[in-house]
Parts: sequence; C-alpha cells; structure tokens
Amino acid sequence: MIRVVFNFSIRIYHEGQKKEKKRKHRGPKFLDIVDNTIKTLLATRGKSTIDNYRTAIASFVRYAGSNVSVGDISKQMVEGWQLWLKEQGVKLNTISCYMRSLRSIINLSDMPSIVSNAFNTVFTGNLKTDKRSMSTSDLQKLRTIQLPKGSSLCFARDLFLFCVYALGMPFVDVAFLRKKQIVNGYIEYQRHKTRQPIRVKIEPQMQRIIKRYSLPDSAYVFPVLTTGSMKEYETARNRYNRHLRQISKIAGLRRSLTSYVARHSWASMAYSNNVDLAVISKALGHSNTETTMVYIREIDDNRIDMANHKLLGTITKATYH
Repeated sequence: MIRVVFNFSIRIYHEGQKKEKKRKHRGPKFLDIVDNTIKTLLATRGKSTIDNYRTAIASFVRYAGSNVSVGDISKQMVEGWQLWLKEQGVKLNTISCYMRSLRSIINLSDMPSIVSNAFNTVFTGNLKTDKRSMSTSDLQKLRTIQLPKGSSLCFARDLFLFCVYALGMPFVDVAFLRKKQIVNGYIEYQRHKTRQPIRVKIEPQMQRIIKRYSLPDSAYVFPVLTTGSMKEYETARNRYNRHLRQISKIAGLRRSLTSYVARHSWASMAYSNNVDLAVISKALGHSNTETTMVYIREIDDNRIDMANHKLLGTITKATYH
C-alpha cells in the first residue's frame, strides 16, 4: 500500500513537472544566477563546500531542466525533487545534504525569499547512520570468496580490497588514479574532495591487483573510466555499489558493502591495532583528528576498558579497596 501511494505521488509530481516545462518561464534563469554566485564564492569558500553546491545544483537541474527559471521554483517542485531522488535510490542523509546545499546557495544569491521558503517541507535533518566499518573476519570472507575470474563482481571486489589496502583510499580517487601518479613504488595523489596530498606505499597485495587490471593503452591505473567526466564517474560509482551489494549477499556478510565502507574499515582496523590517531588522520588526508573520529567513534573497541583495568591494577597494586 505504501509503495502504491509513493508511486502515485511520483506520477503526480512528474506530471506536474511536464506541465511546468510547457509553461513560459518566469524571471531570470536559475542556472545563470547560481553560476554567478558560485564564481563570487570561490575566493571565500572551501573546495568541498563549492563541490557540495555544484553537486546539488546539478542534481536539481537534472530533475527540473536546465531552463528552469527562478519563478518556476516552488514548494511543489522541491518536494517533487525529493521524491525523485528517493526513486533514484538516494539515501535520506544525502538528500538532506542536497537540500541544504541548494537552499544555502539560493540564500547567498540574489533571489526572492519565497524561493528559499520552498524548502520548508523537505527533509533537511540528519539520520543516524549504521556503522560503516566491517570486521576483520568479514574482510577475510570477502577476500577469499570464489567469484568468476574476469567478471564485473570480481573486479568490484578487488577494487574494494585495493581501497582498503591503500589506506582507505576513496573510490573516486581510485577511479581517477593515473599511471603517472605511481612514482618509485608510491602512489602520489591529491584527494578529490579536499585536495590534500596523499602518499601511499604500494604493498605486494596492492601491486597484484594493479597488475591484474592494468591496460597497456590506458592512462588510468584501473579500467573504470575512459573519458574522465564526472557523469561517467557517477555511472561507474552506481554500478560499483550495485555490485558490492550483490557481493555482500554472496559472501554472507553481516552488513551490506558500499564504496564508503572500505575507508571506514581501514580507519577502524588501524585504530583497533593501536595505530596513533594522528597517523590515521594523516593517512586519510584529514586536516584535523576531529574529522577522523567520525570514522572510528562507533567501533566496537574495548581499549578504554582495558586501559582502565590496567590503570586501576597499578593504583591498587599494593592494597585492594
């Protein structure tokens, strides 16, 4: 019943969008205004913030059309965008990020306040997410399951393992990784999101995966991209995540894998093996350890209990109270 209502709502909003597109556009083009605003913000906002704005704008334009005008933006249109995103399988927290980013760029632009009020009825909060890291035992299961050689599932599994082995390297950086970034046994790259420089020593496990998939006529280390466009990357990432979900079921893992899990897993395993927090932070390319704690704060870790037991043992060594 819920699914029927949801599909009916989607159909209503899509039909509404068709009618909107037939109307004569009112006022200046939305894209022109936000593009000009982005240009003025480049000097004062961080790259990750600008990237969030651009991602939200691109998603909204894919839904509403590139000719959407400021006067076309309504509460109904924004609600329709939210439903469309859900239909695409986008998670609620990601939807919230899109909504907040677009609302923010609109507020920073010279647009009527009625436009920003269009976001009053959509989700802009944060849901507590499931733990994203996987256990060592599940990683071993993933590593040893038999998958058809040369299959897309095998490739996805090996890319995931490479991400873990390479200090939790994000999938976007693996996808765009070029052969020229391998220098004297090290991978040297800048994180796509923050532009932080990262240097990773190529261990034998990583080298075997590189050798297995490297194509002699490609500039990329792995055959993920050909044109190098963001649209091509987004398609590849969606395909990768679909394959990871399939692999999770095949391997009987306790949690479903996504492209984010490799990064969180490396951080959690490093922390569990007593790697210093500052080292983990640097390996992940974080500018401070507070960001790193987001990756490891939920791990099942008894080190505090052990530390306190050891401390109390020292304190009460002579007498017990």
